Amino acid sequence: MLAYLDALPHVLARENAEEAKKASVFVSAIIQNLLGMRNQNIISTQDSAPITTQDIVPILHQIASRFNALCLDDPWVRKSAGCNGIRIMTCTPDLGIKWVNDREVDLVRTLLHILKDLPFDLPRDIEDVFDVLKRVLQVSNTNLDAQTEGGINARNKLIHLIGIFFSELSNSNPAVRKASETSIELLVAMSGKPVVELLLPHRERMLAAIYTKPLRALPFALQIGMMDAVRYCVSLDPPLPELNDELLRLLHETLALADADDASLLGRGNLRQGAIELTKLRVACIKLLTAAMPMTDFFSKQHQTRQRYLLSYLFFHFLTHCNQGHWSLL
Repeated sequence: MLAYLDALPHVLARENAEEAKKASVFVSAIIQNLLGMRNQNIISTQDSAPITTQDIVPILHQIASRFNALCLDDPWVRKSAGCNGIRIMTCTPDLGIKWVNDREVDLVRTLLHILKDLPFDLPRDIEDVFDVLKRVLQVSNTNLDAQTEGGINARNKLIHLIGIFFSELSNSNPAVRKASETSIELLVAMSGKPVVELLLPHRERMLAAIYTKPLRALPFALQIGMMDAVRYCVSLDPPLPELNDELLRLLHETLALADADDASLLGRGNLRQGAIELTKLRVACIKLLTAAMPMTDFFSKQHQTRQRYLLSYLFFHFLTHCNQGHWSLL
């Protein structure tokens, strides 16, 4: 049995897409056969006793552990294989719901780790990771609207999951931010609860981690992540942050970054890469300042700056659509 378990990672982690697909079918068949043995009450040849759930569960646990270990490996092909293994477990009838419920938080952290561990400046097909993460949340929280009314444990689990994703809204990797925001929206839709109500228990911890760090001293990617997180919070209805000195100071910092000369922000290094990051930084500044306008007249008083950077923001998105082939905008 150990030989088969050790072979599973090698079977799934195939560079060739066709081989990987066949391997997925093979592994799924193994799991289905294990469950079939339990359901058919087959007699064991060793002790003449029927094969029970207690005989099958440890094997499934070992298989799942191999999948999780794959997700933590460095090569993308092995991470992708581990993600595929998790998908197989969640999609297996008579197994998926209980299996996900027993380890939902661990699965969420594992899938987020895959996204965090990938260089965000390199093109990767990460849609599969998004799909598996969505599948995990859907399987475990299908009746969440009813559960939260009937049990404190279910509500506490929901709040805990929301807290995990909420803390990742400021991540430096845009893929992690996208996955977190999408997951929060999914959990809110399934629970039927207002998003602000679910985020409120984590508000002070989340915002304190941002307010206590001066933006200018951080790398561009972290600055963008923090501004995106605050933009998300102030865009909610009602806005999650309070209009206090900390928020106003952050808006002043953001405006200073938007107004700063390129040379003072770039410094030394790869000027071409730095220019790309600088453009993303300025877009993040404008998104935050624009989102904050309904709750404060802070930015509305900066007429020239607002006009200049709103035009830059529109021009940036115009070029982005053109690069993606959306020539109809012309």
